[in-house]
Amino acid sequence: MTATKVVADEVDLEEEVARETIAAGRGERDDVGVRDQWSSTDHLGEVFDSRKPISAKARHLLREYRLECAGCDHYEATTRINAFVLMTRRRARNRKWLRHASILIMVFVGAVFLFKAIAAETSAQRAVDDQIRREIEDMRRRADTEEMNQRIAAEAKRAPTWREIEEKEVWTPKQEKQFAKALVEFGGIPGKERYVFIADNVKDKSKQECLMHHKLLEAITKDQ
Repeated sequence: MTATKVVADEVDLEEEVARETIAAGRGERDDVGVRDQWSSTDHLGEVFDSRKPISAKARHLLREYRLECAGCDHYEATTRINAFVLMTRRRARNRKWLRHASILIMVFVGAVFLFKAIAAETSAQRAVDDQIRREIEDMRRRADTEEMNQRIAAEAKRAPTWREIEEKEVWTPKQEKQFAKALVEFGGIPGKERYVFIADNVKDKSKQECLMHHKLLEAITKDQ
């Protein structure tokens, strides 16, 4: 047997195997391309639900959260549960923020009212203090005025001293010059007799007036 004959036999064998395989796949049929199974009318019009059913945990959460999910599969149920949880958390955060904001607002309003109350109390206290201060000053002025009036009245009632009387006595510059000259001239005379001679040398002045005038000058010199 030649090599050519062997190759031809192998090709024929492969073709025969291929035809048998195709025939087995087609099944029993009358025409090419039409199977007897394809002509069956079983299950026509029926609806098959291939979605994943809701798990027990998801059903529990639906009942716990009171969520309605009629006709849902597992994916739709979990989506609805997750959306509800997210919404609940968002609402909780919003309520917490609102609570904190309300607390801050109340604290701020309270601080404003407290500041106004303190300011009003301070203003009122300042007004009271000013009123008290004015009354004290008025009382002090009245007391000073009354004391002055009493002093004036007492001064008017008491008799004037010799010095006050002598200070009111009028001495002209000429009389002062005559008195000073006579005092030097007759200063060596003892006792009150000197003032007799002094008065004789001072125009319009008596012995007693010269004596008192000399006493006043000595008192003034002593005070200095």
